[in-house]
Amino acid sequence: MKRIIITGLRGGVGATTIAANLIQALVQLEESVHAIDTRSENLMSLHFALDFSVKDGWSKRLLSGESWKKAAYISNHNLSFVPYGLLTVDELKTIKQEVSSLSHGLLNVFPSQPEIENEWQLMLLPSVNELDDIHTALLDSADMVLCVINADIQNYTYSQQNASFYCFNQRHHPYFIINGYQPLSENSVDLSLVFKQELAEQCLPMLLHHDTSVPDACSQLSNVVKYAPHSQISKGINELAFWLLAHFAAKTMEGI
Repeated sequence: MKRIIITGLRGGVGATTIAANLIQALVQLEESVHAIDTRSENLMSLHFALDFSVKDGWSKRLLSGESWKKAAYISNHNLSFVPYGLLTVDELKTIKQEVSSLSHGLLNVFPSQPEIENEWQLMLLPSVNELDDIHTALLDSADMVLCVINADIQNYTYSQQNASFYCFNQRHHPYFIINGYQPLSENSVDLSLVFKQELAEQCLPMLLHHDTSVPDACSQLSNVVKYAPHSQISKGINELAFWLLAHFAAKTMEGI
């Protein structure tokens, strides 16, 4: 099983959108894949047309002593997805305490499954500044950590000054992907080049464009890869899916 963990440098960079759409791109390449939302906002459900009245999720199941797999949902586009679930304030406190008490945090909830072959698991984690001890072992278990960034001065400043980002980068060696790229903006173009130079081989070659198709797709309770397959953002996400396939194929060849 290939475990891909997706996070964002900071809130609002588009990590949820990329995670929700990457599963669609991989499925279109005939890969077996499921996505898990570990963010309490539960926003990934919007991309999978999950009715707002549905409160179920892996966190609800954990509170009742059940496996996270029992919260799995199949979308109307035949995508496998596990939502976080909708919790009350008291339930949120309880789930945080319960996960914190586990020896390896969220890894105890979502253990690695090496017995499952040819399966992709995409996990959406909170942004870098929200990561704490419950996420460490889970991040260590990943086959790849993918961090979403925007080419703007706020993201660049954060990458230069934030201590939690420095520790995250040093320990987990993530790959970075630039989202929200705007080719008509000098700042966006310049900072994309700066990020690519400073992050070097950690920065993926493709750029994910700022695209109005994303909110349009959400308003139609769909993902943008399915809703607007010829949009710039969809093309970028498809490139990302191809890159992942090539990357892991190369690693497999190296291991032979």
